[in-house]
Amino acid sequence: MSEQEAAQEGTKLLAKTLTFGLGNPMGFKSKGSVLVELTEDQRKAIYNGLRDASTVVARIINLLNSREYIRQIMKVPEELVAQFKPNYSLVKGPLKRLGIEEAEQVAGSVLSQTFALGVKPDFQGEHGKGLLLKGERQIPLHRTDGTHPIPQRATETRLFQVEKNFYVAMQVFAETWAKKQELPSGWLAFPIKVKPRDKTMAGQLLKTIGGEWKLKNSRLMRNPRTGGNRWLGQIVVAFAPEPFKKMTRSVVMGIDLGVNVPACLHISENGKPLPWAMMVGRGRDMLNTRNLIRSEIVHIIKALKSKDSPLDGKARAIYRDKLRDLRKRERRVMKMASQTVAARIADTAKRHGAGTWQMEDLSPDIKTDQPWLARNWAPGMLLDAVRWQARQCGAELVMVNPAYTSQRCARCGHIDPQNRPKQTDFKCMACGHEDNADKNAARNLSVVGIEKLIADFKAPNGAVQ
Repeated sequence: MSEQEAAQEGTKLLAKTLTFGLGNPMGFKSKGSVLVELTEDQRKAIYNGLRDASTVVARIINLLNSREYIRQIMKVPEELVAQFKPNYSLVKGPLKRLGIEEAEQVAGSVLSQTFALGVKPDFQGEHGKGLLLKGERQIPLHRTDGTHPIPQRATETRLFQVEKNFYVAMQVFAETWAKKQELPSGWLAFPIKVKPRDKTMAGQLLKTIGGEWKLKNSRLMRNPRTGGNRWLGQIVVAFAPEPFKKMTRSVVMGIDLGVNVPACLHISENGKPLPWAMMVGRGRDMLNTRNLIRSEIVHIIKALKSKDSPLDGKARAIYRDKLRDLRKRERRVMKMASQTVAARIADTAKRHGAGTWQMEDLSPDIKTDQPWLARNWAPGMLLDAVRWQARQCGAELVMVNPAYTSQRCARCGHIDPQNRPKQTDFKCMACGHEDNADKNAARNLSVVGIEKLIADFKAPNGAVQ
C-alpha cells in the first residue's frame, strides 16, 4: 500500500528507524547525483569536520535545554525567555564568542534540524515529567566529545542505488568550508554496508528509494562499539502497514524467550515455515534502563545494611521510602517493556493471521534454572502480557516443553548439546546448518507437534541419540 492509498483510506502511517553501517565518505555533487572519489587528506578533513559538527550540535541542544529549563522549571518571565529565539543564526554569534568556531562550517540544514528536534526527547516521557513536575532531575546534558548524532532533514538526504550498491548522501557542511577543503560540495555520500544475505534491509531501502516508504529525516553518528572513524547512518521512514489477516489456527507462531533479546518469533503457514525469523525488543536498552534504577537500589540497600552507616532515625525512614519508590519504578519499567514486546508479538501475528501461538512453558524454578533470564527479562511479566494479547487477538496460546528446543536443528531435526557451541550461536553437528540460537529455537517452536518429534528422537532410556 502506497502513502497516497493509505491517506485515502485513512490508514495511520507507522514510523521506523533503519540503522546501517557506512563505508568511507565520498564527495557528492547534488545536481547530477555524481559520486567523486576523495584523497586521503580530504577524508581526514571530513572526519575532523564530522566530529566538530557533532560537537556543535550537542552544544546547541544543551543551550536549548537550558532555555527550556529556565522557562518551565525556574519560571523565568516569558518576555525574557523570548529574547533567546530558536533561530540558529542567532546562536552562531554566542558560540563564536565562546570560542566554538566550528559553527561556521556546519550546513544550515543541520542546524535547522537540530532546533526542530533537539530538545523534544529530553522533555518528554518519564524524564520530562520529572523535570517539569518535580524539578528533581538535573538538566539533561548531551556529550560534546564528537559522538552525538548529526541530524538532517529529508530534503537534504538522498538515498539511491548504483548497480547493486546502496548509497546515502547528506548535506553536512557549509559550502564556504567545503571550498576551503577543496571538496566538491558540502554534501557527502557514504556507501551503505548491506550483507548479501540481509534481504530485509535491502528490501526496505528499495521501498524507500522507490517512494513506497516516505523518508522523514536522517542522522549520522559515530559507531559507539568501534569508535574511531567508523560511522553509522540512520533514516526514519513512514509506511502504511499491511492490513491484518484473519486469524487461522493452521498458521502457527513460535515464541522463544531469547538470551540477548526478550523474544524471538517464527511463523509457519499450514506446515510451511517462512524463510525469516525476527527478534523483538532491544535487550541492551532494557538492561541499561533497568540497571540505572537497580544501581540506585543496590546503593541504598548497602547504605541501610552497613554497620558504619550514619543513617538513623528520620534519615533511615527517608531512605526506606526512597527504596520502596525505586522498586515500584523498576516494576513499572519492566512491566511497560514487557507490554511493549507483547504488543509487537501480537501485531506480527495479526499481520500474518497466526491463530496459534506456541511458547516455551517456563519452569516454576526459573530463578534457579535460568537466573540470568529471570533477573533481566522478568519473564513472568512478559508471559502475562503475551497471555493478555493472545486473548485480545482470539489466538490459542499453547505452552510447549522447552526441553531440547534450543538443541534441535530446525532444518534436519538432529538433537545434540554440541549444536550450540556458544550461548548465542547454533551450528548443527549433522548437517552443518548455522543460525542464531534464539531464531533456531523459535523455528522449532513454530512446528506443530514439536514435543512428539523431540520425544521420537530420544532413545528408550531417555537419552538423546
